[in-house]
Amino acid sequence: MKYIRYLTSAFPFFFISLFGQSIYTPKLVNSKNGDHHDFPLGVLEATGRLIDGDNQILLMHVGQNGAAQGAGLLVGDRLVRVDGKIPKPFSKKTDTGLEGPQALLGTSLNRCSSLPDPLLSIQVRRGSELINLPVKLPSSQSFTLSAPSACPKRKKFLVDIANHLVKIQQKSGRWQPGVGGDADVYTAAFCGLVLLANNDASHLSSIKKGIEFVKKTSIDLIDLNDPKKGPKNWQTASNGIFLAEYQLATGDKTYFSELKKCCDLLAKRVTEKGTMGHHYSIPYSGGGLIVINVQAHLAWALAEKCGYLVNEKSWHDSFSEVKKSLDPKTGALGYSSRARWSPDIAARTGAMVIALMVADREVEFAQSLADALVRLNGRMRHAHAMSSIGLIYGFSGIKMGASAEHSSVMNTWLPYLELSRLPQGGAAFFGGKRNIGGDQYLGYSSIGNAMVGMVLASADSHLFMQGGQEKDWFGH
Repeated sequence: MKYIRYLTSAFPFFFISLFGQSIYTPKLVNSKNGDHHDFPLGVLEATGRLIDGDNQILLMHVGQNGAAQGAGLLVGDRLVRVDGKIPKPFSKKTDTGLEGPQALLGTSLNRCSSLPDPLLSIQVRRGSELINLPVKLPSSQSFTLSAPSACPKRKKFLVDIANHLVKIQQKSGRWQPGVGGDADVYTAAFCGLVLLANNDASHLSSIKKGIEFVKKTSIDLIDLNDPKKGPKNWQTASNGIFLAEYQLATGDKTYFSELKKCCDLLAKRVTEKGTMGHHYSIPYSGGGLIVINVQAHLAWALAEKCGYLVNEKSWHDSFSEVKKSLDPKTGALGYSSRARWSPDIAARTGAMVIALMVADREVEFAQSLADALVRLNGRMRHAHAMSSIGLIYGFSGIKMGASAEHSSVMNTWLPYLELSRLPQGGAAFFGGKRNIGGDQYLGYSSIGNAMVGMVLASADSHLFMQGGQEKDWFGH
């Protein structure tokens, strides 16, 4: 027993795999240039690869004892037909979203898993042979996302993700990142938001552990007398968002002073030109990073709902720079005022929509940004190496600024949900078609569950950043 206790504290992932049901981890190889795109195959428990113009998914890895292995699928197989259909070609263009083999496979998995005899017919090319294989799927309901808030499968998936996040949280309140540095702080904020959104009172202790972790490792380092010191703006803003949503959900004002410190530090780091950077200094020859500005605005807007007095000068200066970054061709926010055109629009545009709608400021501008998100929703996984924030802020932005379109966009992304869904609970990381190095830094497992969980939760309108209007709702 003493040995088992040592294993659970020192090697929590080993314990889950050895003593419980193993959770499949896709074998993903990042491609910064978009030469290939690796992604999970959902309940098949396998990893696929696509290249531009290909209509056959190449199997790169097959998990132990999963549906793919049980059906006899092998590494190197190419999926020629799925559910009797030949997929359309895959395109690495971001605007095409999930079109092609991913859409067909995800839709087919969703449909076939709900049948009385859940079988998926697949034809594979193995060398020079064409082989027909029936794949026995784990039984489940179908996603019925015309009314996503009422979909039982969506709700169960969110519960499974939340329960999984509780299981893999470390004693310190931390979730395992991909590397060291500050990745665990940023990841913890999003994992904590998922636990809040799931609204399970039994998870309150895990949420508080997450807050205590970011407080100790990040917020306590803030010195408002010297804004050159302290945590990076990425984590400062995410901490503020997390703490504000916690107070709004629970009514607990214990961490209001920490919330205020985060927001005050962000205000002190806005330059006279309105630019912001990773830290105090402004990168790219003073051009800055709009993705930092918009997350700061979201933290300020949510904190204002908690009683925080927003620094109007900082808000105005920063917002002026945000508006200058608007790309007239797309109607979305670009990299900066110096580089308004950028394909990765979702994180910047979505976060700004949420901030303005929560603060009830510039509503028409926010709605115009949300319209761009809807039109260009295929881009939501492409967010400057971080698919996670593209999807998290993209879906929340649509929910806040173009709520009538949320269900239709969710339906478009149904294959993404199905290909992320694992049979033993939790979600696999499903990133963008190009660089996913930022999410690798955060940790594929932890941030993968957080991003899918936040997409699912966007249908519920619990969090204020997803349309919530009532305070003190958690646990009810």
